[in-house]
Amino acid sequence: MTQGNLDLTMIWMIIIALLIALLAAVIGRGQSFRGGRSGHPPACQSRPDLSEAMTHIALIPYLDEHETVIAAGTDAVWRSLCEAMERSFSNPGMTFYARLVRSAYCTASGPRPFAEGSTFPGFRVVAAVPGRKLILEGCHYFSFYSMIFRLEDAGPGRTRLRAESRVAFPGLAGGLYRLLVIGTGGHVMGMRRLLSTIRRRSE
Repeated sequence: MTQGNLDLTMIWMIIIALLIALLAAVIGRGQSFRGGRSGHPPACQSRPDLSEAMTHIALIPYLDEHETVIAAGTDAVWRSLCEAMERSFSNPGMTFYARLVRSAYCTASGPRPFAEGSTFPGFRVVAAVPGRKLILEGCHYFSFYSMIFRLEDAGPGRTRLRAESRVAFPGLAGGLYRLLVIGTGGHVMGMRRLLSTIRRRSE
C-alpha cells in the first residue's frame, strides 16, 4: 500500500467516524452500547482466558474471507504480515482514528514479535502461531470484530494467506457505521490493499 493510499484511507475512515459520531449524538446512544464507565459495550470486556476469547470470537457473525497466494515461504509471509499490521495501524492517523471511535485498544503494547496479549491501535492479539495463524480481536463504539489470518503451504516456496473477518454492529449507530464502511465497499478495498502489501513485502 502506497503512502498516498494510506493517507486517503485514513482520511476516509476519519470522515466516516465523524459522520457517525454526529449521527450518534443526534439519535442518542443505543442501550446496546452502554457497557460501563468506559462507554464500551460488554463485548469489549477483556478475556484473558484463550478458550473464552475463542468462544467469543466464534459467536461474532462471519463477514467475509479474502486470500492470496504469495511466492515466499510461510516464515517470510509471517514476518511481512506482522510488519504490515503494525505499520498500517500504528501510524498517527490510525491512532487518532482509534481514539475517535473509542477503541478498546488505542496504543501499541506487549511483546514484539506479536504474541498473545500484544496490542496495537484497534486490535489485541488473541493468539499468534508463527508461520501458521494470527488471531486478532477489537472493539469500539460502533462494532466489535475479529480478524483471523491463516497461512498454508501452497507448494515449494509458496504460501496461501487467508484473511477472515468477523464483525457485529450493535444498535442504530452500529447499523449506520456498517452502511458506510461495508456498504460503500471500503472494507473490501482495505483488505485487498492489505493482502497486496503483505505479498509485496514477502516476495
